[in-house]
Parts: sequence; C-alpha cells; structure tokens
Amino acid sequence: MDKSRKNRTDGISQLIPKLVQAGLAGNRQQLELLSLTAIRAHKSEFPEMAAQLSELLAKFAVTGAAIRHYKAEPPPADADAGLALLRIQPTEDALDPILHHDIKKTIERFLRERTQSDCLLREGFGPPRSLLLKGAPGTGKTMLAFSVARKLGLPLVVLDLATSISSYLGKTGSNLRRSLDYARAKPCVLLLDEFDAIAKRRDDSTEVGELKRIVNVLLKELEEWPMHSVLVAATNHPELLDPAINRRFDVVVVLSLPGEPEREAILEMGCGHFVETLPKGFLTAIAKITTDRNGSELISLASAVVRRHIVEKTSLAPLFVEEIEQRCSPTLQKREMGALTKALHNAAGLSVREIAALVGKSSSTVQYHLTKREDQHA
Repeated sequence: MDKSRKNRTDGISQLIPKLVQAGLAGNRQQLELLSLTAIRAHKSEFPEMAAQLSELLAKFAVTGAAIRHYKAEPPPADADAGLALLRIQPTEDALDPILHHDIKKTIERFLRERTQSDCLLREGFGPPRSLLLKGAPGTGKTMLAFSVARKLGLPLVVLDLATSISSYLGKTGSNLRRSLDYARAKPCVLLLDEFDAIAKRRDDSTEVGELKRIVNVLLKELEEWPMHSVLVAATNHPELLDPAINRRFDVVVVLSLPGEPEREAILEMGCGHFVETLPKGFLTAIAKITTDRNGSELISLASAVVRRHIVEKTSLAPLFVEEIEQRCSPTLQKREMGALTKALHNAAGLSVREIAALVGKSSSTVQYHLTKREDQHA
C-alpha cells in the first residue's frame, strides 16, 4: 500500500470512531460536522461513501423528509407563570416583504442555498443556518422571517422574550436554554425578536454577570446550531449587540427605510385590487412625498384608505390625501401638500383642475403650491 493511500485509510479509521461516538452521545451537531469533514477529505478516494453521507445529511438534516416526521409538541412554559415561552405561528398566508433589490438578492441566495443544499453537501459544505436582521421598527424584519419560513416549508417558532426574560436572572437563562433545546430538536425556523434584549454587549458596565453568561450561551448556540433548522434574529438596536454576535451569523442583512420604488410597491400591495381605481401615476406621487415612512406605516396608510373607501363609498384618491394630512403634524401639512401637488402634476400629468378636485383645494391654492419653491413651503 503506497504512503498516500495509507494516510487516507488512516484518516477514515480515525473518523469512524468519532462518528460512532457522536451518534451514541446524541451529539447531532458533531455528527454533521464529522460527516462534512469525511466528504471533503475523502470524496475523490471513496466517492460512493461520500455520496451516501451527503444523501443521509440531505435526507435528515435540511430537506422535507425530516419535516414529515415532525410532530407538534407543546412548547415549554415558564415554570412560575405557566405562560408558553414559544409560539408556533402559521405561515401559509405570509406575504413577501417589498425589499430593496440588493437585499432581495441576498435573501434569495440564502433560500437557494438552503433548498439546494444537496449540492453543497455533496462537496462537504453545509447550508447557511442563521440570519441576522437589523433595521428600524416597521422595516419588515418580522414579515421577512414569516416569508422565509413559508418558502422553506418549515414551522415558524417565535421566542416570546417578554415571557422568557424574568426578574430572576437565573430563571431567564433556564427559560432560554429550554426554548433553544425545543427549537433545535425538530426542523423549524426559530425567530428571536428584539434580539438585543438578550444579546447585549458583554462590556456593558450596566449589565450584571448573569446576562453576560446568557450572551455566552447564545454564542455557543450559534456555533452549534443544527443544519435542519434556521435561526433568525431581529433587532431594532444593532448598536447594543455584542460585537461577537455578528460574526456568528452566516448572513447579516440591514433593512433600511424603503426607497421610492419600494414605497410605491408597498402602497400597491396595501390597496389590493382597489389600486385599479386610482388615477395613473397617483401612487407614484404619493411615494414621492412619503420619504420618511417605513413599510408598516405605508401599509397602515393604504389599509385605512381602503377601509374608508369601502364603508364611505368615497373615491380612493381624495381619501389618500385626507389620511396623509391627518397623519402629518400641522407644521408639515403645508409642505406635504406642496410636494403632493407637484408630484401629481409631474408624475401623474394631472392638470391644475384635476389636482384641485383630488386634493379638495381650490385651483388657485394648487397653482400657488405649483409655483412656489420648496424652501418657501417651510
């Protein structure tokens, strides 16, 4: 036997006992890592073995075969309050958030690497297992988690941090451990919302030792999270996170306020089929003046307008104008109206008379807004 072949055989002989040990100990993460190592190291010399290992990983780790064995079990509850620590949420009707093009591509790549994980496993690489979502409130983090779970065909399990974080810090650690153990036992998407509440910087002098130990638990969990599940964390305050947290996530996405094309698409989604009753270019004009609104606010605006349209039997466009005025502070109303009239004139191509009818103002008022510069509206 030549030396190189002997080295490869010795390598397998060392791996097999480790694989058996991990299996007998129930250490799934170690079993997966050792299997991936065996595929990468010995695929060329033992292709049949590598193929069998990759098929087993695909079957029991990240594909639908594992889901068929999923049996709903009651989630763990807080020992004292008796409240469930986790919620299993339905995702069948989850909508896809309207995302910036670059972010959409990142999420699509994440999903593709999950759904086509067999390609990665054949080469000894695992799919991404964790996703960190950063962004201001209302930018679509929770909505995105629901969408990811639906597209992967996995149950969405949400950790209720308000219940888990106890005034008795020792119990907080216990609640977190039980929740994580439940989520990692079966294929699912685990959403840790308000992640900064339990993943704060360990150098924060205001935090006590127990919370710092909880961060250490989280770091270890992120490193050892099983391939069959996805851990999604969302935070409104990324500056509060421990620096080591970012490095433990496979994919980090920053969700910002929607741009003009995204705002228009969100408004269209919020209007549903009623969008067909609006003048051409109207929502383009609305999108131009809602620069500081997040996706949640835009959906709320469109939904309120549609409800009034249905109940009051009033045209949609004037209701949009009324709602925008009502949601603005008095100091902004004049500026918003000026911006809206210009947007309706330029984007929708409406005449002064048509704009006046839509916004409920006189033609002279509309003409005034059209001829004034932006700084004169301030």
